[in-house]
Amino acid sequence: MRFTSAALLFASILDASAFAPNAALSQVTRTTAKPELCNFAPDARPSSELHLFGSRWRKTHRINSLAKVKNTRITEKEVRALFEVWNSALATGDSRIVASRYTKNPVLLPTVSDEPRTDFDSVKNYFDSFLLKKPQGKIIDGKINIGDTWASDTGIYEFTLGATGDKVKARYTYNYIKEDGIWKIQHHHSSVMPENIDMGKAITEDEVRGLFSLWNNALATLDPKAVALRYAKKGVLLPTVSDTPRTNFAEIEDYFVNFLKLKPQGKILESFVTIGKNWCKDVGIYEFTMNATGKKVKGRYTFVYVYEDGEWKISHHHSSIMPEGIVTAQPITKDEVRSLFSLWNNALASKDPVKVANRYSRSAVLLPTVSDIPRTDFPGLVDYFTNFLKLEPQGRILEGEVFLGTNWAQDAGIYEFTMGATGQKVKGRYTFVYVFEDGEWKISQHHSSVMPEATKSQPISEDEVKNLFQLWNSALATGNPETVANRYAERAVLLPTVSDVPRTDDALIKDYFVSFLKKKPQGEILESNVTIGNSESLTGPFLNAPLTL
Repeated sequence: MRFTSAALLFASILDASAFAPNAALSQVTRTTAKPELCNFAPDARPSSELHLFGSRWRKTHRINSLAKVKNTRITEKEVRALFEVWNSALATGDSRIVASRYTKNPVLLPTVSDEPRTDFDSVKNYFDSFLLKKPQGKIIDGKINIGDTWASDTGIYEFTLGATGDKVKARYTYNYIKEDGIWKIQHHHSSVMPENIDMGKAITEDEVRGLFSLWNNALATLDPKAVALRYAKKGVLLPTVSDTPRTNFAEIEDYFVNFLKLKPQGKILESFVTIGKNWCKDVGIYEFTMNATGKKVKGRYTFVYVYEDGEWKISHHHSSIMPEGIVTAQPITKDEVRSLFSLWNNALASKDPVKVANRYSRSAVLLPTVSDIPRTDFPGLVDYFTNFLKLEPQGRILEGEVFLGTNWAQDAGIYEFTMGATGQKVKGRYTFVYVFEDGEWKISQHHSSVMPEATKSQPISEDEVKNLFQLWNSALATGNPETVANRYAERAVLLPTVSDVPRTDDALIKDYFVSFLKKKPQGEILESNVTIGNSESLTGPFLNAPLTL
C-alpha cells in the first residue's frame, strides 16, 4: 500500500515553506497530484459534520486526499508524511480543516488544555485558540509502529509560533486508522516536556523587564483588544483610574477602550524582579506620557507573569497612583472662600446667564429660591438665571460660616438681594459648596431658600379684619390719593367701581383715586363675611355711600 508521489513531495515542500501554506498547497495539488487520487465522487465529501462549502471544502478535500492510499499496508515513510498533512492543515489557519484530519470519534489530549476533545466540535474549539499563535511543527525524534489496519507515531516535536517567534517542544503520540478510505488521526496525545515542568521555563531578569515592552508596544497600537491579549486567561487587572477589578478578557478590553484615548506610552523608572517556576514578578515605579495631552503621570506597578500557551502572559497587574500625591489639598483661606461669592455676584451683574452658569462645576446642583425644579446641568442653570437676571439682582452676605475641607469648602448663612429692576430687597438663606475643578474653585452645590419666619401667618381676628376697612376709609377722608394707594399691597390688583381699567401697580391705583377723591367719598359696611387664611383676608361685599357726580 503506497502514498502517491504527490503526497511525499508535498510533505517535503511544507518543511521549507511553513508560512506560505495556501499558495504551496494550491500549487502542489494543482500541478503534481494524480487526478484519480484527488477526485472524490460527487457526494463523497469528507465525513464528520463539517458542512463545508466553496473554497474551504476544496482545501479540506485536497489535504485529506493526500492521506488516501490504495492498498492495505502503509510504510513508515508514509506514516511520517501524515504528520506533514496535519501540519499543512495547521498552516491554513482554519480550525475546521484541522478538525477534519481527525476521525468521527477521536480522542485529542491537547498540550495546553485539561479537557479531552472527543468529537469534531470540541477538537475544532481547541484549535480555534491554538491557531491564533500561527503554529508550524517539525518532528525532532519519533518511533513508528505499524499494524494491519493502524499505525502510530510517537516522539518529540517542536513548534515555531509565528505570532510570537517562540519555539516550544512537546511529546506526541498519533494513532492513525483508515476511515472512509483516508488515514485519519484517531488518537492524539500531546504533552509538555516534563523536565521543563519541574525546572520551570527559563527567563532572566532582563527578559522579565522586557515583557513590559511587549505590553507597552500593545498600548502603542491603540487597539484595546491587542492590549487585552497580553493578559492571561485568568488575568486580574486592578487599574489606576477605575475602582472596578477587571477579571476577564471583555472587562480588561473595556478598561483600555477609554485609557487608550489618552495615547499613553510608559517607561519603567525603578524595577525589582522576582523569578519562580513558570512565573515571575516585576514591581516598581513607571511613568506614562499621555500623548493626547502631553501630561506625565507616575504610578506604582506590580506585574505577575505566568507561562501560558507557550508564552509569558500577565496574570496579575496592579497599578496605583503615587500615594503622596493623593491627599495634597489646594490651599484656600476662609477669606478667600468668602470672596468666591463676589465672583458669582459679579457674574450676576453682567446680566449674562451663561457667565453665571460658568461659575458652577460640571456636576453642580442648584436648588434655587424661586423655583421648585433642581438644576443639575448647564442648560438648566442657564434657563434659571435667564429669568432671575431680569430682576437685576445684586447680593451681599449679611452673616455666614465658612468650613474648609480637602479640595472643597463650604459657605453657609444669610444673604440679601437688592432687585435693581424694582428696588425690592429680599433676604434668603444660602449654602455654597465649592470644589477645586480644572484649576479653579467652582460652585458644586448651591441651595437658596426664603427666610422661614417671613412666611409665617400673622394672627388676626374677624373684628380686626373688619377694622381694616376703616383704615382705608380714613385714607379716603384725607383726600390724598397717595395716602389711599399706600393702603394697597405691593402686588395689589384694584378692579374699581367706576373704571374698566384694572389697576395693578402703585401709579395706576393712585391715578384712579385722583378722580375718585374729588367726590369726597366716605363708606360704611352694611354686610360683612370674613374669611381668614394664612397670609391674606377676604371681605364680603361692601357698599359705599351714594356718590354725587
